[in-house]
Amino acid sequence: PVPGSKGDAEIVKPAAVSPPWLTADGDGHLVFFAPVNGVTTKNSEHARTELVRLDNFAAGQGPHTLTASVTVAQVPTEVPSVIIGQIHGAEDISSMPFVMLYYDNGEVKAVVKQEQSGNAHTNIPLLTSVPVGAPFDYSITDGGDGNLTVTATYQGRTVSGSAPLPAAFAGATVRFQAGAYQQAPSSGNTAAPDDGARVTFSSINVGTEAAPPAS
Repeated sequence: PVPGSKGDAEIVKPAAVSPPWLTADGDGHLVFFAPVNGVTTKNSEHARTELVRLDNFAAGQGPHTLTASVTVAQVPTEVPSVIIGQIHGAEDISSMPFVMLYYDNGEVKAVVKQEQSGNAHTNIPLLTSVPVGAPFDYSITDGGDGNLTVTATYQGRTVSGSAPLPAAFAGATVRFQAGAYQQAPSSGNTAAPDDGARVTFSSINVGTEAAPPAS
């Protein structure tokens, strides 16, 4: 979330620990910090610190699964919401989010966009009453069978939800992203420098198998 060579958010390639935005704690976990007043990417008004998967895939031609174990340690003061995992557009739709997993003021939910432009979307509720600082797990799966599935597990309880693959994204080139994509507007924001989203990942995995069913 700092200026890159073109003025918008910097891209570090290959990815590297970059304090204070991406650090490793004493247990070797990755800690992502995205400040409210950080620099944004060209097509977003929200600052982020994320890992971007370099191996793209075609939506609907899976299975492809992202799984992670996370702890949301901090959320923005005015908009207590952060995206912690995505299936995001790549190549010619690289500015286009597709499936977004939110931690939103204690709730964990997914949003599936239905169009490549416009605001049409499907909500998939997962967990409620997950406090800041509590660890939980999630998975995002493109099953390759026309269905998208998301799961979240907290204190031994797993909740799963699914939605059809939208026609607008079928066959589109997409990729996984994970990190802290805080949802307070950054433009003109006068928030304190330490106001933002902080998310710790103890594991991040990408595979070509569907996630196991919820128990």
